[in-house]
Amino acid sequence: MADTRLSERRADPSQSAVSQSTGLREQQLRQALGNYDADRYWHDTAASYSYYPTVRHRSRFILGVLRQLGPMNDTVVFDYGCGDGTLLGRIRDTFGLRYDQMAGCDLSNTAVDLAMQKLGSSHIHNQPCPAIKQRFTTIICSEVIEHTTEHEETLQWIADHLVPGGITILTTQGGRVHACDRYTGHTQHFRTASLISWIEGLGLKVIYARKWGFPLFWLQKYLTNFRFRAVRENYLDGPLTLRKRLVFRMAYALYFMHDLIPLGPQIYLVARRPSQSRALTAGKHHKPH
Repeated sequence: MADTRLSERRADPSQSAVSQSTGLREQQLRQALGNYDADRYWHDTAASYSYYPTVRHRSRFILGVLRQLGPMNDTVVFDYGCGDGTLLGRIRDTFGLRYDQMAGCDLSNTAVDLAMQKLGSSHIHNQPCPAIKQRFTTIICSEVIEHTTEHEETLQWIADHLVPGGITILTTQGGRVHACDRYTGHTQHFRTASLISWIEGLGLKVIYARKWGFPLFWLQKYLTNFRFRAVRENYLDGPLTLRKRLVFRMAYALYFMHDLIPLGPQIYLVARRPSQSRALTAGKHHKPH
């Protein structure tokens, strides 16, 4: 089980906010892959997505944080970038939440349709930064801000829609942006220290931050980048075959070693809105460079 004690916080203050990587091979693969299409992505990966080892480990981290918060009788969870509803479904099943305690949003029509079918909830919005007045006790933003150049607006929306004392659980990517990352729509990766500064500039208090995924997830990215088309056809897209199940289970078990090493391309972060937070007007927070 990952160490998700909320008092911990690790960061390197020498790092800048966004890390991008290019190169001839990256550019060639990106051109070959074409533009990212969220609906096509969810259509092609729907059968296997919830079994991906890193998806399962992110869920493990998020569920671990939620367990530390105690009883969730009055909790309302919003999943910003809910995809097909897999994570909200696991939260519902783990904590026994009602359908009216779950909400979310996603850009993909296909993903939203899948989420509504899976959750039996109508509180799934098919747009970013939905224009709603409700505030939430918990907002999850898992693997979202690396997909958009408007990540500042996303983080601002999250800060604005937390109740006093509410928390946000954020997962995103750091380090090199591979061409295989472009396939899933990544536009940039982040540096932990400046991401903390960014979030705290919105009036939130970061109470936990760490890197995760070295060496195996880090190696997976490089190997996937080298043989991307073969990996995509055999493991990412299409039905969940027996071979996929076995490979995913083995990788999931091996990836537990990353809990012991605070390095890697995965960033986990938890922030809280103070109960007596000072109001910050939009545009006044410090933007790190």
